[in-house]
Amino acid sequence: MDTYKIQKAYHWIEGTKEIEISSENLIYIELATTLSACQCNNLENYELIRKKCRQIADLIREIENLNIKQDEKTD
Repeated sequence: MDTYKIQKAYHWIEGTKEIEISSENLIYIELATTLSACQCNNLENYELIRKKCRQIADLIREIENLNIKQDEKTD
């Protein structure tokens, strides 16, 4: 099984919600949460892999929002 890394796509820009998912066999990047790019080894499953990566990105953003301290939400 590959080791997957999930991180901000633009770590140098504060407050962005873009996500990058990468492994030895996959690169998925979301830009502005409306555009995405996916590169994977299995082209037969490309669309399904891209859809699953989008679901993962949405889930990570949801977790991030839930994990914000209450006092940070009111700032």
